Amino acid sequence: MNNMNEKTKYKIFVAILMFFLLTFGVFVGLNISYNNNVSNDLTSYTPDDMEQDLKGINDNETEQVNTKSYDIEVVYIDNYTLCNEMVETKNVVYGTNLEELKKQEKIKQDKEDKIYEIREETKDRIVYYRDVNQNCPNHFNIKLENGKVNIYNIVSDGVNTIYQTIDVSEELIRPELIEELNKGIKANSKEELNLIIEDIES
Repeated sequence: MNNMNEKTKYKIFVAILMFFLLTFGVFVGLNISYNNNVSNDLTSYTPDDMEQDLKGINDNETEQVNTKSYDIEVVYIDNYTLCNEMVETKNVVYGTNLEELKKQEKIKQDKEDKIYEIREETKDRIVYYRDVNQNCPNHFNIKLENGKVNIYNIVSDGVNTIYQTIDVSEELIRPELIEELNKGIKANSKEELNLIIEDIES
């Protein structure tokens, strides 16, 4: 009876040991297989693959930035070299992005034959600059011609463009002012010009 019990215990012990070894073997085999797969994946992952992945991330980020809209302030600075004055104009373009705005401004500048360089750009502001070899638009020459007072922009020496004509009777202008108007009265700002016009019309 005791021999039977010993044999039974021995068989149970062997069975448990076999089960344990089998389980351990399966576990070790799976672990080795997994490590080989990971190692192969890492070995095959080249620097080119990494660069491509990073490029994809950067492209996505760039696309998100480009499609985001802003209200962008556009500043134009004209440096008039003959009178050493800078004229700055500003406006705001609503609901756009910098790349789209630059394309539109390039088309506009080409059409008007005004070529600017970009001095500053952020997501919500861009500054254009150019040198202009003439006087700024705030220099005037007022002359009495054929019974009319013509106001000219002084572009440069010998080059004037008509700015405005005042239809006023010569009899109503003071004689000393007529003499000045025959020679030409210079004004170097719109404020000066307005004072002279008031004097002519008073």
